[in-house]
Amino acid sequence: MMYVIRLSWLISIAISFFGFVLVSQLYEVQPKGATGNLGFIGIIFLFPFIILSLITTFRYFLTVTSSAKRIEKFIGIAGGILLLGLFVYFSSVQSIEGDFSEFNNSKNLVFFNIYTFGLIHTISGILGAFYGVMKPKPIENIEESNVE
Repeated sequence: MMYVIRLSWLISIAISFFGFVLVSQLYEVQPKGATGNLGFIGIIFLFPFIILSLITTFRYFLTVTSSAKRIEKFIGIAGGILLLGLFVYFSSVQSIEGDFSEFNNSKNLVFFNIYTFGLIHTISGILGAFYGVMKPKPIENIEESNVE
């Protein structure tokens, strides 16, 4: 069962990652005879895949955390928080370097890049891990562990 969840998580991560790459490329395309860019169309098609990927990430880390030992849970959550801090740092450094006095098409890349992709999936993984740690065990599992 764990292999199926891991495989579905990897597939959804890959699909949404390539969607992020395509959306960032669509922001650079200027349509002929119109102003703006084609990035919004990419966002509309990418949104369901992002939601599916975030739900799958949550479920994967929930399953991994609920079956891990106590020290493994602590190390995993601490690593996730460290990774979250790195993504927040790098995404804020990238946005500070830009000039916000004029909003143009290149500023949209701040929201659809690798750091944003990593940030939202890290948050989803940390939430899944916290829920896996805090979630009470089902009654069947408690009764089985008392019998042994």
